[in-house]
Amino acid sequence: MINWIIMVFFQLYTLGYLNLEQIFLTNLLLLIIFRGLYIITYYFNYYMDLNKELGENVKLFTKKEKIYFSFKQVSIILFGMISFPIAIFICFYSLLVSSNFMKQIGENFRSKPLTILARLINILAPLIGIIWFLLIEVDYYSIAAVGISLLAYLHYGLKNSTLSLSKLIEKYNKRYFNKFPKAAQFVLMFLLIATPTTILSISTAYVPPDKKTYMIEMRDGIRLATDVYLAPGSFCAPRPVILIRTPYGKNGLDIYRTFYSTQDYHLVLQDLRGTHDSEGSDKFLIFSKSYQDGVDTLNWIVDQSWCNGKIASAGASALCINQYFYAGMNPEGLVAQQLWFGTPELFDHAIYQGSYHKSLVETWIEGVAPENLDHHLNTIFSLFPKNENLYNSTSLSIPIGPQYSNISVAGIHVGGWYDHFLQGTIDGYIGYDDYGKSSARGKQKLIMGPWTHVNLFGSTKQGELIYPKNSIGFDLAFDWEQEVFDYALLGKPINWDGARVAYYLMGDVDTPSDDWNYWRYAYDWPLDFMNDKWYFTSTGGLINGSLPSTNSNFTYLYDPRNPVPNRGGQNEPFDLEGPMDQRSIENRPDVLIFETSELTEVVEVVGRIWGNLFVTSNCTDTDFTVKLTDVYPDGRSMLISDGSLTVRSRYNYTSEVFMSGNQFDVYNITVDCWSTAYVFAPGHKIRVAISSSNYARFAANPNTGAPLANNYLKYNIANNTLLTGPDYPSSIFLPRLVNMDTSHVSY
Repeated sequence: MINWIIMVFFQLYTLGYLNLEQIFLTNLLLLIIFRGLYIITYYFNYYMDLNKELGENVKLFTKKEKIYFSFKQVSIILFGMISFPIAIFICFYSLLVSSNFMKQIGENFRSKPLTILARLINILAPLIGIIWFLLIEVDYYSIAAVGISLLAYLHYGLKNSTLSLSKLIEKYNKRYFNKFPKAAQFVLMFLLIATPTTILSISTAYVPPDKKTYMIEMRDGIRLATDVYLAPGSFCAPRPVILIRTPYGKNGLDIYRTFYSTQDYHLVLQDLRGTHDSEGSDKFLIFSKSYQDGVDTLNWIVDQSWCNGKIASAGASALCINQYFYAGMNPEGLVAQQLWFGTPELFDHAIYQGSYHKSLVETWIEGVAPENLDHHLNTIFSLFPKNENLYNSTSLSIPIGPQYSNISVAGIHVGGWYDHFLQGTIDGYIGYDDYGKSSARGKQKLIMGPWTHVNLFGSTKQGELIYPKNSIGFDLAFDWEQEVFDYALLGKPINWDGARVAYYLMGDVDTPSDDWNYWRYAYDWPLDFMNDKWYFTSTGGLINGSLPSTNSNFTYLYDPRNPVPNRGGQNEPFDLEGPMDQRSIENRPDVLIFETSELTEVVEVVGRIWGNLFVTSNCTDTDFTVKLTDVYPDGRSMLISDGSLTVRSRYNYTSEVFMSGNQFDVYNITVDCWSTAYVFAPGHKIRVAISSSNYARFAANPNTGAPLANNYLKYNIANNTLLTGPDYPSSIFLPRLVNMDTSHVSY
């Protein structure tokens, strides 16, 4: 908990909200001047009032009142130091109240100049403040602070500053504060001092570390821009090191600096080859040299005097993907990894998820390396079907280059059920845990939440659904990561025999229930399951277990010029993502709908989903898509998971086997819809939608058998047919858990 408090204040500092120069040179100076004016005018006004009422010299404050008054003024100044707008609020409020005291002093002394000055301050001070922060030193927060101070003065300060001393004492004695027990009064006064003092102390002690930038030379002579942040207060002493490599620019990673620097780790941030300040931007392929560049960087870190020989890597999405590849080379020094929302199989999960992943590939590359977009796309297209000799550098499953068998690290794997790399996160965990070296096997943790891409920090909204607050995974992910890093970097013990997998069982977000929308914990993944076969019927039904009695064919025309538009799902954040209502695109002649009757009991699906289709086509190549949705009682068809298959890739991604184009030839294909953990609630329906496009998530197949390309000039309209019934049992496989080990499952 202390680490999190420190991290928050450190982040406030790095964002400019806690600025030491402003705290001590600006905020404190202003507060001393204006709060000092308030104290002086307060004292003189009520001292004169005291003598006037009692006609003799007596003490203005009792001992208790002096202590309270002093505590109050110190705490006000300390709170004001934290933030410039807070300081402005206190200063202007103090000035306005002081002017009221000055006016009364002027009247008592019959001093017109003092009275006029007081009235001018009342009128001009707020006006000057607003003009200053609006036109000269633009700061809208400070403008708001001036306005709020004026409202506070009119509502509270004006009335109180005109009270006589006797009325003021009478009001003071009626305050709730004085009715508290003395112990409670002491605690409250202590907190008034301790809270701002703690904030200021932390902001002073955890000053962001100085940055040193190096151009580290790789084995081929290319130099990568690398920033080193030594742990605050370490004085260059050896520490564990956190390495983060990014294509998005190392200067935008304040959140990582915040978190790891406050844990007494040295931090190394590096721009990937060909991006931002690193060299190698001419005709390069992102990630293709990561397995070499990562190893070379780790070797450089190990040789530095400030490294104690233990390194962990971290980062989400693209920052995660490149970690897999150099970890697969078993580099020296690397002992732990934070692997969030990524994949160890770049081709299988990012480029070609059954079909060409058009939106992800083209939009992402254009954003990261726009000058190399054409080179990237032309290379990808030229390497299709998948050439394992060329893609070995971005895969851990190919027995060339980086491999699972070389993995030697402990790891924390985090992904989301609505993330476009969800299967990569799961496969990475399984690969590390089952096929790595002995130092990696059994030393992995996996968290799968109801999240879109890296959306676990604070939002409960995923797509068009709002999950309960327990779906926020920030604390769980960082707690588990800290356990793994403490074990690998600091040698602290960890219980690897307990729960190593946490997965969120999703369901109806409108109806609270103990049966869904909660975390489950298990020892490993995948869990024991059986595939229930849900068959498509001739009437558009979806039935579990028993074959339909009647054969039926469902035919539709797929025109690549009018593809089914994508609506949500496992997409990058630049597209519509997450669970979204599919009704607007289900009512099309090229979309086939199959659904159950209204459910009377819970149907739980945990694991990998497959569409098993028997199809024909008049074209030599086409696509088939499968979508699984939850139909709510109000009719919404909320997407759970989906998949696509380009039929020529039905056997594997390394060969092409085209269809005959004869509609009498039937092909049995399997569409991978990846994994989920979901409960269909009573009163809902399970729906499956079959079509041949989901654009632009997947490219629109031209139905010509042409090589993979960005755009096509020629198209065929495909006459595609789905066959159902006892002879052609088209179905969707929904996994059902069996033999659940309750010692490792928490409800």
